[in-house]
Amino acid sequence: MAAADPRFERWRDLLLASVPVLASDAAQRAFEQLHGSALTLAVAGDRQHTASLMPWLRPGPRGLAAAFSAALRAQLREEFARELHDGAAARTPTPTVPIDQLTLVDDQQIEEDIEVGRVIQQVDTASEADLRSLRSLCATLRCAPAALPEVVPLRPEVVARALSRALHSLGLDRPVRLLALRVVGKAAAERLGAMVREHTRELERWGVQPLPYQLRVAPDLAHGPRDDGALRRLAGSPGGAAVPAEQLVPRLLAQVAEQSRLDASFGTLLQRLSAPALRSAKADAAVLSSFDHPVWQLADRIAALGTLHTGAQATRLAVLLEPVLQRLERGPDASRSAYERALADLDELTTGWADSELADAGVAPPPPGSGSLPTDFGDEGSLPTVPMALPGTDLHKAWVDGLREGARVRVFLHARWLSAFVAGRSSAHVLLATRNGEPLQTIGRAALYRLHESGLATTVEPAAAVREAVQTLTLDLDADA
Repeated sequence: MAAADPRFERWRDLLLASVPVLASDAAQRAFEQLHGSALTLAVAGDRQHTASLMPWLRPGPRGLAAAFSAALRAQLREEFARELHDGAAARTPTPTVPIDQLTLVDDQQIEEDIEVGRVIQQVDTASEADLRSLRSLCATLRCAPAALPEVVPLRPEVVARALSRALHSLGLDRPVRLLALRVVGKAAAERLGAMVREHTRELERWGVQPLPYQLRVAPDLAHGPRDDGALRRLAGSPGGAAVPAEQLVPRLLAQVAEQSRLDASFGTLLQRLSAPALRSAKADAAVLSSFDHPVWQLADRIAALGTLHTGAQATRLAVLLEPVLQRLERGPDASRSAYERALADLDELTTGWADSELADAGVAPPPPGSGSLPTDFGDEGSLPTVPMALPGTDLHKAWVDGLREGARVRVFLHARWLSAFVAGRSSAHVLLATRNGEPLQTIGRAALYRLHESGLATTVEPAAAVREAVQTLTLDLDADA
């Protein structure tokens, strides 16, 4: 990043000076609300903790305002020291997953993360346009290459994370922390929204110009279209360049293995899919006209598992999965149902594998009958806005159940947004891989449900090794034409 604007130091001082005002105003507003008769934000269970929280909201060197101010100033210093990077960098490759390195996400922490996330959502919703303007001004001031959220040091997630840290530093019981996050967080969000507008006007008065708009191609879009047309074109649909099925199927699976950089054991598994896939392609035209056919879903699953595991671990897992391919090779059934059964068998085997690996790592499964999705957290209860039952199809449970290895997701964990790959699914947990060398985040399915229900977890992109291989082969075909 280039040298900062000369006005940078002045602006940093302005932000640091605004911190005590934000913290004291938030604590004072929360005190007034809890001291009033309505107490509209708290459910009945919260009211019993009001008496424990009230003394901390009063002014003083040992109160929440002082702790919040200190935590936020520390967070801001970290933000000013952060190295800003261009958001148009290439896609992060799928990390390999050493199963012996795990971080078990505390289910109780999830509810705090949800409350922190709500603080962020309140500011984002109320001040979306102002935040966008402030980002553009801050990008110019910090000589950043793009107006990314990180160019604004005093942004919603930084404030919310500082509030969470301050509450932990005071040693408050968890129910009191949840109440404080709900009430103080709302007050802080309202004050921060006003500050965003004030800081935007101040930078404009200083003559700071917004960063010029740039046309940028998102990394995921650089891979080209992902509809079924490319597959049909390779297979020789009208107007396309035909590749005989006898050549296309093995060549496509070989391309998948090459691009996924599969361990030899998984490369062999994928090669063994060629014969049954070719048999099915000759019997069913849908095989070479849609990526949704279960034969390609099976290839994607094998490629994703092979990408995530290497060495002896990959060899052991490939041996475990071998009977799935063996049944396809030897069975006479070439219909969709044969591959649907294979996918179900693969799910069962990989879930059992993850159960075993987690048990070896010391992660005990929940006791029988201890609860299930969507909202059972034992004796922890529920957030006031979380419904106890949903009519009809439960979309949040379906999302959790539908997660598969290799899918890229975005989740709000540890009071920050994380981009991760699904690295495994046990009976009770989902394993998320963030970066190579970092422990796997092991999160309960029920907790992941709660995050998705709160808008704090979503799928960015499912595993799509076959689509990417088809795109490569299409480009090669065009080059040879």
